[in-house]
Amino acid sequence: MELNFPRYDGSSIVNFSAAILEHFDADIPQGVNTYSLKDNGLSLEGIDKVVVFIIDAVGYYNLIKVLEKKSFKYFNQKDIRILTSVFPSTTATALTSIFTATPPGEHGVLGYLLNVPEYGGLVNMIELAPYTQDRDNLTRLGFDPLKYNPNPTIFELLKEVGVRGYHLTSKSFVNTGLTRMHSRGGIARGVHGLGDMFEELRTVLLSEEIASVTLVYWGLIDTYGHRYGPNSLSYTSETATVISAIEEFFEDIAERNTAFFITADHGQIETPWEQEIWWSKFDDLFEEMYSMPGGEQRMSYIYSYDGEKTKRKMERQFGDALEIIEPSGLDEIKLFGKPLNSVFRKRRGELITVSKGNSSLCFKYTGQEHSLKGRHGGLAKEEMYVPLILLRKP
Repeated sequence: MELNFPRYDGSSIVNFSAAILEHFDADIPQGVNTYSLKDNGLSLEGIDKVVVFIIDAVGYYNLIKVLEKKSFKYFNQKDIRILTSVFPSTTATALTSIFTATPPGEHGVLGYLLNVPEYGGLVNMIELAPYTQDRDNLTRLGFDPLKYNPNPTIFELLKEVGVRGYHLTSKSFVNTGLTRMHSRGGIARGVHGLGDMFEELRTVLLSEEIASVTLVYWGLIDTYGHRYGPNSLSYTSETATVISAIEEFFEDIAERNTAFFITADHGQIETPWEQEIWWSKFDDLFEEMYSMPGGEQRMSYIYSYDGEKTKRKMERQFGDALEIIEPSGLDEIKLFGKPLNSVFRKRRGELITVSKGNSSLCFKYTGQEHSLKGRHGGLAKEEMYVPLILLRKP
């Protein structure tokens, strides 16, 4: 199986965020290369206001399938540039990279579930809570989302040069710890649906501010992909609806000094139930483990007292379905963008598994888990490659 590693050298979502900072002459995080808009036939010359639509789970190959059935007014396949996501190709990690213009090895949000010893064990990084508890329960243990990530957000960096930052997201997310972490230095606003998303965005764009950057997150399509699969009618029709609505809004509202980008945090891949591998703490494989696995079902972090023994067991049982990595510093650079420090290494554990083909490694944490028809997190091309589309008026 071909592993498609993130292209942190210049063509990832990290580098794209850095390019936005560069356009406004803001500081760029140390060691991060910018995505070259010019070399890719794109230009922000004369642009004062930038809007980035992050459509969760609409990867490049997912969008190409939508284009087989649906055409759009302002772009076709040849107008789409390709970026890579990060590793793991999952929302908590990818959004943190977009909002800070740093790779996972720098910000440390290394996946959906992580063993975080300083907070007592396995933590859900979307909910910022111990994995079986309610959202934001880490705050009761002293967790401060505004201080957890020491790296400045792009909003803070833009603010230094007089550019206002906005983040539009679902009303159910706007006051969560993760959103507060991402929107530090900017203004976060919650919306219920497409209608008030565009209402809020219209207000931002028609304000008297000279320069602004707005990141708009739309998460519903990811939910449809998990439930029905990324080739389903619900997924493809919702993708077509959202992008068409963005085009209509662009046509009606955007001025010549405004540019819209459409991209994603990651893609999705079909994961049939026949290729799901289910296991639990009652299996022999768990004997050497000191924690339930982290990550997710297309990649996982294995926390083992004896990594070599656990690796041999996993290769014997699951070798046809999994790539099992005992990570070195070089592996960390390829996966996370830089070598991990000692704190972050505890989060990634002793082994990393990456699913081959359409397989999934599914751990029974509570016994309430169920099959999903679409997943992400791994290094398949469907998960890793995301589109970049520029809309601007001549």
